[in-house]
Amino acid sequence: MPQARREKKDHLIYADVVDSKSKAGVWMGERASFQEKQGRIIEALKEQTDWVELKDAIMVIGTDPAGITVIVPNPTLPGVIVLADGGTPATSAKLQAAAEEKVRAVMGELGIAEEESTA
Repeated sequence: MPQARREKKDHLIYADVVDSKSKAGVWMGERASFQEKQGRIIEALKEQTDWVELKDAIMVIGTDPAGITVIVPNPTLPGVIVLADGGTPATSAKLQAAAEEKVRAVMGELGIAEEESTA
């Protein structure tokens, strides 16, 4: 039987971060000013990918492998969410992994630390 999602009163508490790490994404170690860092990451990614603008996000369109990837700052937690669709689970997983590595590379270039996921 479906269960309702638990109510969240404070999105920045540690337990919420741990719960959310099971979702796709790359997490920053620095929580202070994370939205400014997210903006820097997205702007740098625009220079390195073929992209289509979405409000406060980018959509990368690829042909090898074929598919789309949406990269967006998490609005309430210090991280960047990566969602990929390649038509098959295997292709989607390849796109997801490639985009997450690109985000990590950009973070490294910008000097923004990644936090290890506990999920």
